[in-house]
Amino acid sequence: MKLIAFLALKDLARDRKIAALVIMLLAFSYINLTFFPAFLNGLSDTFQSEIVDTATSHIIIQPSSDSNQLYLNFESSTRKKIDLIPGVVKSSSHIALSGTVFFEGKEMGIRIEGITPSEEQDVTTIHEKILKGAYLNDEDNNEIIMGELVAGRKIEDLIGQQGGFGATREGLGGVDIGERVRIRFSNGVEREYKIKAIAGSQGFSIVSQSVFMTKEEAEDVLGIDDKASSILVRLNDRKEADRYKNLILELGIPNAQVRTWEEASTFAAGINQTFGIVTVITTMVGIIIVISTIGIVVFINTSRKKRIIGVLKAIGAQKNEIMMIFLLESLFFGIIGTLIGIAVVYLFVFVFTISPIVLPIGALKPILPIETAASSVVIMIVSSIIAGYLPARMAAKQEILETIKTVE
Repeated sequence: MKLIAFLALKDLARDRKIAALVIMLLAFSYINLTFFPAFLNGLSDTFQSEIVDTATSHIIIQPSSDSNQLYLNFESSTRKKIDLIPGVVKSSSHIALSGTVFFEGKEMGIRIEGITPSEEQDVTTIHEKILKGAYLNDEDNNEIIMGELVAGRKIEDLIGQQGGFGATREGLGGVDIGERVRIRFSNGVEREYKIKAIAGSQGFSIVSQSVFMTKEEAEDVLGIDDKASSILVRLNDRKEADRYKNLILELGIPNAQVRTWEEASTFAAGINQTFGIVTVITTMVGIIIVISTIGIVVFINTSRKKRIIGVLKAIGAQKNEIMMIFLLESLFFGIIGTLIGIAVVYLFVFVFTISPIVLPIGALKPILPIETAASSVVIMIVSSIIAGYLPARMAAKQEILETIKTVE
């Protein structure tokens, strides 16, 4: 085996340029196998994070459809029980309202969320979406946060600007902080509020399309107490949502439907499935490219070395030994090419993690799970051996006289 390894290394050293070319091609093949899936994982995570951080958190509890109730009862005691579960960061309650907002002759139908600002900061990132103004305090019952798509922009500010994905609509024509709007709620109550902040973010953000007020004010408008339209639960680990859902179900919350963020958002589940299918397809294409690349290059390499093969046979080398030399070369190509590919991919991931790719849907950071990187290594090595087998077998079967008379 030592002799075979020695001959393989000598052969590679003899054709350094060819070896370097093959290794670089395989490095790019590894990049092809991993970077695009990492990009898709990052894109999927951007969608998911936006939904989790602004709409559902990791678990959302709402009245069950069978109960015909609009609200969960005893929300404060329910939340205390949930917050005691190890691994739960915090829970917060929302009250959902609807109505029409009026401003300077314009009106618009809106969705309204009543929140407790101090508690909400541990559960969602709404407080981080403030574009202008300041976040609500718990006692700011006469002030609201307005989404940028509701506030809109003045017509003169839109002149000459192109629309696009997530572009700001005219809305109410450009409501600004400090100005007052009138809201007529669906139950007929009508009140005036001061705009404390304008909020919004890129992508499919529910924040940009909503109005936020204090939960205390929402309760006063609806005439309810200790009730909630939904309870949002933040966890230490998003991947543990299913397990914590079962723990919350064991609490026996009456007339409640408990769902994970994936169950609550069919859009997020659809995105996951779509990206998963695309990743499988691109991986299959990548494997075909790897096998084809190694197979073609090793075949050309062995075809150029017929004379050397003949000399090896003349001095007593067996067929299986010659085949092992070329298989070892293929394995060497696969290992070195993969190592270089790993270094390049993780360099890209590191750079884009520090400086995310800014897309209309949000900031994208490529994510390369360790299992994806490891499985790609296995694919590369196995593909190298498979692709190198046929040329190596063909080289080993050549007759001595036929190979020796070949001119390189």
